[in-house]
Amino acid sequence: MPTQGASITVAGGLDLVSSAHALFRTPGAATILQNFESATTGGYRRINGFTKWGGASATIPTGLSTDDITGIVPYADGVIACQANNIYWSLDGISWTQINKDTYQSITGTVAVTASSAAVVGTGTSFTTELAVDDRVKINSIKYRVLSITDNTNLTLDIDVVSTASSQAIYRSGMIASELSSATTIARTNQVNNQFAKYESQGAYGTLYIVDDVNKIAEFQITKSGGVYSYYFEELDRSAPVNPSRATIFSERLVVAGQSVSTSTVAYSSRLKPYDFEATGSGAIDVGDIIVGVKVFRNTLIIFCKNSLFELTSLDSDPILKSITKNIGCIDGNTIQEIGGDLIFLAPDGLRTVAGTARISDVEIGSVSRKILPLINDILDNIADYTLSSMVIRERSQYRLFYHNSGQANSSQSGIIGTFKFDEQGIPAFEWSESKGLVVKRCTSDLNTSNEEVKFSTDETGFVYLHDSGDNFNGSNIDARFQTPDMDYGDNGLRKSLYAVKANIKPEGTQDDLKLRIRYDFESTDVPQPGEFNVGTLNRASLYGSSLYGSGTYGAVVLPSKRMLVTGSGFSNSFRFFSDDTNAAYSVNGLFVSFIAGGRR
Repeated sequence: MPTQGASITVAGGLDLVSSAHALFRTPGAATILQNFESATTGGYRRINGFTKWGGASATIPTGLSTDDITGIVPYADGVIACQANNIYWSLDGISWTQINKDTYQSITGTVAVTASSAAVVGTGTSFTTELAVDDRVKINSIKYRVLSITDNTNLTLDIDVVSTASSQAIYRSGMIASELSSATTIARTNQVNNQFAKYESQGAYGTLYIVDDVNKIAEFQITKSGGVYSYYFEELDRSAPVNPSRATIFSERLVVAGQSVSTSTVAYSSRLKPYDFEATGSGAIDVGDIIVGVKVFRNTLIIFCKNSLFELTSLDSDPILKSITKNIGCIDGNTIQEIGGDLIFLAPDGLRTVAGTARISDVEIGSVSRKILPLINDILDNIADYTLSSMVIRERSQYRLFYHNSGQANSSQSGIIGTFKFDEQGIPAFEWSESKGLVVKRCTSDLNTSNEEVKFSTDETGFVYLHDSGDNFNGSNIDARFQTPDMDYGDNGLRKSLYAVKANIKPEGTQDDLKLRIRYDFESTDVPQPGEFNVGTLNRASLYGSSLYGSGTYGAVVLPSKRMLVTGSGFSNSFRFFSDDTNAAYSVNGLFVSFIAGGRR
């Protein structure tokens, strides 16, 4: 009998809710998509792994693997890691510098100040050479900023002095590494779930603000001159909220929320003075619900609460607080990310977005995770067991949500990967997959000063890892599986004997462990099921001159197809591609199935 053929485009992502009959119409979707990601260019790509930042020479910031890292963030072309009661910074994951130190040092001479005046008069001082405008200074245990410098013995502070004092030492913040090592530690006791906000201040790296739900707001900055780093660290005063849990930068202000004494209050600093919560332009607003997150969305601040969402605008005049919804809240602020021009977050009924509508100043809230509802329900049903974290991978328009369970083995640690893309009708949507064995308790991503995306994560070992890096999970295999729905090729009443499968697979290196499994009639035990089929060795295409002789693969096509002779018959069948190795990543883009039509039932 003549052979018939069917072409299948791989697209749609994981679908755990559609019926088997509905899935007949979307054969390129997936009923299993583990450790694959939906590629923005089409097809499903096996994900990258993670490796220790610093490689074999990587170290733990505190030196103790039992010390939990409670927050990480890229900063100054390196990483800030909050661990135990301290905060560290590293350029390479090998050498760590403890930065939660008192960085104030005395400078030449003494000063006199007068109550209700911002003037400082020095004796034996050298203000013009030892200080600069905006420098942090401390006089009589009070911290100020330098507003202006007249000469070596006269300067003006940014606020008036409260008490008159004379013959006072004057201290300037800023230390190099050799000085920092012997400075007094400012303990960050019992840190938990650190959050960060970066303010674009003077200097190449800006100023970082750190909150953790326990300690005062920390302000940290690194500057670099002539290859030498200077460090600035302090905890904020000036009526700053004592122990907020959330922070962001909005309307050129530092905005914080979630103080233990006022869980429903948003507080914001004065404009252009993120360290000052007393000056004109600062303030606080009570929204009447427990705040779990704050995030900027276009020209508004979205306030995520347990049972509601608000938007805040017009901080430069009369602040306007507007309710978005009082029926939907956010489960965990660690799930909030910006992607595709929207904010995505975990709500009680799944992942949702806060999306702009065609009407100015309006917002709508849309659910985007219906197809993976069983996974979402598992997270929500066991939320007390999980530490949630999330990140975006900008270059792939991807949102990743991880739910780490300290009581589970590494191989069982799970996550959800969503790629934001447009379907065949041009409608924006997320295509989902699942990660297994990708161990992430905290994660972060950002652009460095070279505009390159950097991605980091941590587990419970005390190390910082390069996320989305390498071909293994810190030395362990990546167990990847993609299974199609059962497909009937348009006629579920006709038996088909499969003859050959041509798979369009793009390797990113050598891959010789990929296998294909075929199951007929929904894996019926009444139907003989064939064994596994080896896809064969796949090699990345090389251009002449780009590889060394004897090591490159020449003549390989850019999008190779592997043809496999297969066996078995049924009224419908599914395909599963799977690998469990440390080989290079690959993408499955499509299938062409050859079959012989048989009898009709």
